[in-house]
Amino acid sequence: MREYGINKTLPKYLNYSVISGILDKVKKERKKLSYRNYIILMTLARTGMRASEVAKLKKQDIKDDALIVREGKGKKDRIIPLDSELSNLLGLYSDRLSPKDKIFDISTRQIRNIVYKYVPDELDASPHTFRHSFAVHCLKNGMNLRSLQKILGHSSLTTTQIYLDVVSKDIKEDYDKIPW
Repeated sequence: MREYGINKTLPKYLNYSVISGILDKVKKERKKLSYRNYIILMTLARTGMRASEVAKLKKQDIKDDALIVREGKGKKDRIIPLDSELSNLLGLYSDRLSPKDKIFDISTRQIRNIVYKYVPDELDASPHTFRHSFAVHCLKNGMNLRSLQKILGHSSLTTTQIYLDVVSKDIKEDYDKIPW
């Protein structure tokens, strides 16, 4: 990872095939908690939520096509769009809960342990790596920087712009692969 500014480095992220491999690995398990773990990892990967936000998520926070993050970092609320697959999984998983019940009844530490369990050791990833991965994939697929800022809950666009440097670095690496 290269230096970014004073004492800062570009965020590490997982490419899409690695995330898909992790999710496939969890899906193949036939253990009781595997279904929960799969939904937690998918939520991290497809929403950019922080582990603490996933841990606090309640059934009432699930809407048809969005999640409401209540009192995220900085005590701010925000809305995160959901794809239909994740929306359906969260709805089915929380079906028997009352509206004020937490969906996963899990701690941030437990979420970290789930990530450590399924991410290959050589990748040195954390739940926050999934957040970085979400941001990079959104930008690579053409998402507006301002929209990404809102989804991630950054108060400053400058914070979100760091991901542009990661995407630029990847573009340069792809360009360098061309045999001129």
